[in-house]
Amino acid sequence: MNRKQVDRLMSLLIGVSSFLILLGAFFQLQHYPHGNLILWIGIMSSLILSGVEIDRLKRIIKIMEQENLKK
Repeated sequence: MNRKQVDRLMSLLIGVSSFLILLGAFFQLQHYPHGNLILWIGIMSSLILSGVEIDRLKRIIKIMEQENLKK
């Protein structure tokens, strides 16, 4: 996968985890079943994706710095 495809995938996954957080909060407010589970799945997926995204961006910055040093 190239960088553009990975950017799109990460944006999509972060959007889905944000939607799960909002949906879980709505379910909690309306006292629907499984609201707590949906909320926690959204929060955990958001935390994991944030960690992956930070590592990915650190690698990209490191590559760009090395390219600038070669010039």
